[in-house]
Amino acid sequence: METDLLTPKERYNGVVFIGVRKNDVVEFIKVYAESEELAKTLLEDFLYAKEIHPSDFVIVDKGYESVEGKEIISTRTESELSSFLARLGLKLLSNGILYLQGKAEIYQITSVSKDLLAEIRSIKEKEKHVKLKEEPILLDFTNLDLPPRYNEKLKVLELMQNTLVINHAQIPLPKVLQEVIKGAVRLPRYMKIGDISLRVLDKDLHEVIIEGKEEVLVKPPVLTWDSSIDGLEDFEAKEIRENMYESPIFLKAYKGFLILEEPPIELVKRLLKIKEKRIMRIDERKIRIPTEFTIIVETQNAEKYEKIILPVKIALSPLTNEELVDILRKELGIEVPDKLVSNLSPYHKTFKTVSLLVKLFQQLQAKEPQKPPSELLKTALILFTGEEDEGH
Repeated sequence: METDLLTPKERYNGVVFIGVRKNDVVEFIKVYAESEELAKTLLEDFLYAKEIHPSDFVIVDKGYESVEGKEIISTRTESELSSFLARLGLKLLSNGILYLQGKAEIYQITSVSKDLLAEIRSIKEKEKHVKLKEEPILLDFTNLDLPPRYNEKLKVLELMQNTLVINHAQIPLPKVLQEVIKGAVRLPRYMKIGDISLRVLDKDLHEVIIEGKEEVLVKPPVLTWDSSIDGLEDFEAKEIRENMYESPIFLKAYKGFLILEEPPIELVKRLLKIKEKRIMRIDERKIRIPTEFTIIVETQNAEKYEKIILPVKIALSPLTNEELVDILRKELGIEVPDKLVSNLSPYHKTFKTVSLLVKLFQQLQAKEPQKPPSELLKTALILFTGEEDEGH
């Protein structure tokens, strides 16, 4: 028996993965080893070391798996298993990293507690009867306090047509869309195309309503790609293991919106071509894919995209003086004289300006609570513009 079986370390013959509850109770065990005999020995030794009676566990899967091209097996490489266990309330742990040293295949045994097996069977039985009913995608601005003219223009996005949004108002478009979008769409956990599986569901990006076995019901996705901070690699499929890939961002936006903030022209052309041809490339292979996602190109420079034909264009002009005053009044809870903002350039009459002025005002108020709010707002405007003129 190995004396350090429970100690995490670098390993070369076999490794043990476990799924544990918050109270450290082991419910799941998966052993990888270079041979069937060693895998059985490691499983038996682990059960003994943890004082688990073998009759409390049931072997649910065993056999050789291909590991060709892999260098290691670790909790990082077992991301799919980690997600599966997390849905059951278990945390994936291991007793180290297994270095494969050029092995083409490796033996695995998966064993679960009888309690967990009963839970899994119960979940699967319930999933058979779960109805994932889609609901129409609507944009409901009722609870969003935007000037009505912006609501009317953005409502057009319900058509789910590729759109150029010329956002001179600097409306926080992703945040607004996420707040107003209603409905429900079915999303596959994986898209299976030939011998390739593409993982689509991402709980960091998708708001799950109901979970089924192969599909889930989610709030229509609103995903954002910002050219100033995100990379073009987001549009490539990333290999998880042989024939299994993490979907590119546009497939994760399936049945929803993909907002591209000031994207390169070539990227927009490429995505439009992918939508038109319904084909994407993975490594050297071309595969046919569903392309029900809506592209929104958000820009303040309409001329940059004038040679790209998009069905819909929405121009969001800067705030008027009246709109800016009204929004500031609601945000700050104080009276805002019209003349205070009248000298701002149209370029600065935006929602971003509102956000910055509110933050400045709050910081000044924290430092000088005794000062009248009207004076604090004047100071905030002076700091923002860098000028002190008759209007301020």
